[in-house]
Amino acid sequence: MDIAKYIGLYLLKNQYCYVHGLGNMELRKMKAKHDGKELQAPSYDVLVTPGGSIDDNLANFIATNEQISISKAANSLREYSMQARKDLAEGKEVEIPNIGRFTESEGKIRFITADNFAYKPAPLPTIKNSKQLEEQNSKLAHKPAYPPPAKADSINWSMVILVVVLVLIVAGAVYFVYSYMNETKATPPPAPAPDTTAVVPAIETDTTLTVIDTVDASAPVVIDSTLTNDFRFVIGNYHTRERAEKRVYNLNLNGNKTEMLMQDSTNFLVIEPINCRIVDTAHVKDSLRRMFGFQDVHIMQ
Repeated sequence: MDIAKYIGLYLLKNQYCYVHGLGNMELRKMKAKHDGKELQAPSYDVLVTPGGSIDDNLANFIATNEQISISKAANSLREYSMQARKDLAEGKEVEIPNIGRFTESEGKIRFITADNFAYKPAPLPTIKNSKQLEEQNSKLAHKPAYPPPAKADSINWSMVILVVVLVLIVAGAVYFVYSYMNETKATPPPAPAPDTTAVVPAIETDTTLTVIDTVDASAPVVIDSTLTNDFRFVIGNYHTRERAEKRVYNLNLNGNKTEMLMQDSTNFLVIEPINCRIVDTAHVKDSLRRMFGFQDVHIMQ
């Protein structure tokens, strides 16, 4: 499976592409240039910025084109990212076909756009003298005229029929309102029912009643959807410290910020701290399950 090819296709389709561990790739529009003869259309190059939000759009794109499951596509994408980081750490370049290549300098990942990258529209010629302007005006003058308007004495029968139908509808509505008002005036109002409410004598009692404030449980709880918080997601559980520390080392080498937490003598947890909104925690859990292959992802209390 050629993951680099799908990264390039997704970038050209959406003008951005986030790869976990490598960064967020964006198509940046450059200014138009004039070479003395033609006005060259604005060109594009690729800009890579660190970080980005976790999403499964690229994995879904790969799964759809390869006709495989999303989890398998996500695993392949994660393996490609890990190998790319190792190659960059060794001083190698990671190429994206027809787009450019990743490089690493002083611990920062950069992207060099290929010279033959041609994501730009065709150049627009400029009119330099009045002769060219006259030629264009003459072409516009020889365009065929619009069809002549209809004669004034012709009858549009469709409009006549539409007006007649509207008049009939209005007349029917007026007749219905008039008949309804006459029926309302002719019908006398019903006689009031006799008051049969029994008078209950007041009973004096020494009992003191205490008023208790109640809370309507059906009232919706307002949650600030823009509020973010730091959460510690458990993405792994190992029975030995050595395996947990090895897992944390490999994940951090791939650009993660994981840590190991000893729950007891037989349970060593791998923690991934993530800052997100409270309403997005369920989506983050589902993404971490597919990315790390650990089904019991939960928030550490």
